[in-house]
Amino acid sequence: MADEKTVQDAKEKLLAAATRLFAEKGFAGVSIRQLAEAAGVNSAMISYYYGGKEGLYEAVLTTQYERLLTKFEAIAALEAPVKEKIRQYAEVIRLNHTAEQPLMARLIQGELTSPTACMEKVVRNYTSRIARIVSGIVQQGVEDGEFRQDIPPIFATLALAGMLNFYFILREATRAIVPIFSVGDEEFVEAALKIYLKGMGRD
Repeated sequence: MADEKTVQDAKEKLLAAATRLFAEKGFAGVSIRQLAEAAGVNSAMISYYYGGKEGLYEAVLTTQYERLLTKFEAIAALEAPVKEKIRQYAEVIRLNHTAEQPLMARLIQGELTSPTACMEKVVRNYTSRIARIVSGIVQQGVEDGEFRQDIPPIFATLALAGMLNFYFILREATRAIVPIFSVGDEEFVEAALKIYLKGMGRD
């Protein structure tokens, strides 16, 4: 019987390989054989550890979202001004699309264009939890007198998330169509924050 470390190594290899393949080809475009070969494991392990391709895909999405959720929870718990929390939120979004979890955006795009059972079970669940966290930060800004009171926090949350995520998800297509939009990621995030914080500020 495999020891605990061997089992953990095999599961981590499967998760890493599955994350890359699902991001590149989508859920329907990847076979169990391809997953096993990419991870260097026996295909039977996929069923044994994850219950099949669907279970492995769910584990991939859950792992990605858990990392993101943990970061947002840490930001919400900070003893810091609300504007600093909003800046840190934006930085997590930037890093999530570039340096830290660049495959996650492609996984989510796949769910948006070709939804699986995980859309309801994982994506909507975690997205709602994250939205509540960020909405709570915005509400803190309202209560502290930093943000205006006439915009519901959930609308303000949607505006910020939409502005940032839309840019990163569609930036390559946008740059190809309209070259003038070829700005740096950090430059865009800083400009977006100025627009958002100015708009949310009290007159």
